[in-house]
Amino acid sequence: MEININSPRYYKDVYGIDNEIYQLCQNIHMFFKEKKYSELINVVGIVPIIAPQELINQGKYKEKKLCSPTYGFADVQLFVDYDSYVNGNIEDKKILIVTNVLKSVKVIKGKGKFDYKSFETDMVEFCNNHNIDL
Repeated sequence: MEININSPRYYKDVYGIDNEIYQLCQNIHMFFKEKKYSELINVVGIVPIIAPQELINQGKYKEKKLCSPTYGFADVQLFVDYDSYVNGNIEDKKILIVTNVLKSVKVIKGKGKFDYKSFETDMVEFCNNHNIDL
């Protein structure tokens, strides 16, 4: 299964790309590349939304939960707490990204007939191997 984690909306435009977070996302992509959790979904695109609450309240950013079994993909964009991310250290940011990935997959598990429990177990293994304290 391919998990493609894009740079966070809003955050990347203001703060740029955190190299360690970029590397984390690449490592997640590679770790899950040969795994399979669904007969219907082969690609999951994830875009964390890390934006101030004022902009969210103004409707400038909205969550998206699209699961298209017919085409074998899902596109999920969920909020990450802006203040926690901006004020957190790199370890906090990694945990927030991993948590966002878990939540993103969880929202498509029903429609995509996704084995979320196996995915979650593998994500815990990934985190243990990369010293991420979930």
